[in-house]
Amino acid sequence: MVNQEQQDGNAVAPAAPAAIPPLSPQGASRRRLAGLGVSGVVMTVASNHAMAALVCKSPSGALSGNLNSQSPKVTCNGVSPGYWKNHPNAWPAQVKTTDLYSLHFNCSGPLSTVTCMGMLHKQKEDKNNVAMHILATYLNVLSGRITFLTPQAVLDIWAQYNTYGTYTPAGSSTSWSGSQLVDYLTSTMS
Repeated sequence: MVNQEQQDGNAVAPAAPAAIPPLSPQGASRRRLAGLGVSGVVMTVASNHAMAALVCKSPSGALSGNLNSQSPKVTCNGVSPGYWKNHPNAWPAQVKTTDLYSLHFNCSGPLSTVTCMGMLHKQKEDKNNVAMHILATYLNVLSGRITFLTPQAVLDIWAQYNTYGTYTPAGSSTSWSGSQLVDYLTSTMS
């Protein structure tokens, strides 16, 4: 900023910038999401509705950072695994708490014997709680709390992660680790 002259000819120094407050938990989450390769705009967005424009997209859409205001209205009111664990009566009819996780998500080994309700509790075989968050996302999609993903898209995300141990969004050359995938899935939940 160029110094401005007062009427008496003395230079006026620019005002000192305001102190930057520490990040809230949501801000820290958004900064982690930005580290996934999502547009740097993410770190400057403060409102949930503005954040929804970036996060509430398929993983490949989130990477593109497309802010097209002509896109259809999406619902992004996902809830956490803890919500689904504590509200079994809210589960969509397609999934029962007693169903085996493997009935809905292709897997073998120890996770194949865990019920859907059991998957919402930490499993030592579920590194980074990916299966837990995939199930919560699936329940969110089936219940209409998230409309920018389809049930099949959630199944496909799991299939790729379960097969390769990483997930690569369509059109990207960057693979997401389990923790990065959980960061993305968590960002779609309130």
